[in-house]
Amino acid sequence: MIKTLAKFLVAALLIGWLISSGKLDFSLVKRLISESNNWIYAIIFMVIQINLASFRWRALLKTKSKEKLPPLKLMSLNWIGQFFNTFLPGAVTGDLIKLLYARDLDKSLPKTFLIMTAFIDRILGLVGLIFLTGIFTILNYEEMITISPKMKALLPFNGLLFLGSLVFLASLFLPQRLQEMILKISQKIPLLGSKIATTFEQVWSIGKSKSTVLFGVAISCVLQFGNIFCFWLVTEPFIDIKVPVGQLFTFIPIGMISTAIPISPAGLGVGHVIFEKLFKLVNINGGASLFNLFFVITVATNLLGAIPYLLSKKHSIKEADEFEHSEA
Repeated sequence: MIKTLAKFLVAALLIGWLISSGKLDFSLVKRLISESNNWIYAIIFMVIQINLASFRWRALLKTKSKEKLPPLKLMSLNWIGQFFNTFLPGAVTGDLIKLLYARDLDKSLPKTFLIMTAFIDRILGLVGLIFLTGIFTILNYEEMITISPKMKALLPFNGLLFLGSLVFLASLFLPQRLQEMILKISQKIPLLGSKIATTFEQVWSIGKSKSTVLFGVAISCVLQFGNIFCFWLVTEPFIDIKVPVGQLFTFIPIGMISTAIPISPAGLGVGHVIFEKLFKLVNINGGASLFNLFFVITVATNLLGAIPYLLSKKHSIKEADEFEHSEA
């Protein structure tokens, strides 16, 4: 409760500061709805993306599960996860609620493996975003430097993220001998050794299916392109300097990553401040107001996840908390 209240306080302070300093203009939301149909198209794209993302998670579950795992059921679970990730700020996230439902589909799946699928699913989504960022940074490097010399500091950072994502993918495909050596070393760590070894084993069990990992990266690239495209759809009418979608990939992903850090609910406030700074790098004013358009549309879309939750067998927050702290 204290953590949750602290997150809301951080968000409230940041939003209050943005409003008092004139950096956040809520009237753009009303204008978006009244002057353009782009918000409708953005919501449609987001709905498609959330459904497609369930196939990535299903592929990860299928590396160990022998059950059928109906695609429509996995779609509904993904929606439930999206809903609680947005509207349940705190230690118990929507991922844990989603995993409880996944365990109902296949009781044989170990807790550690289920948690790893949710973790790898998120990481693959991040890898897809970073891949696109690296590609578009290379394609637009000279142009972005010309537009704003301030980008010289950010663009090399994009390159480091790209290299980091490659290292992570390579770690999933380590040779068997190297895996065994790491497991032996990790088991010797006092207190946490066995848990660390178990975590590595579950991660590498997913990595054994190279086709699953490559499919996850490919679908992540498609989804992340759609995500940035949705951002462009809702903000393009209000950007005073026209920016092609490809150029957005050189700085918007950094803001997306920052909103995933659990400092405030769904990135509220934190994301607004970050995007205010990012847009100023390319000489665009009102970054906080522009991000707010995307934020509102995203929250409104994730709210639809309440429907499958209300229509499903209920799992409580207490159950999710017990699941998190139970033995693997």
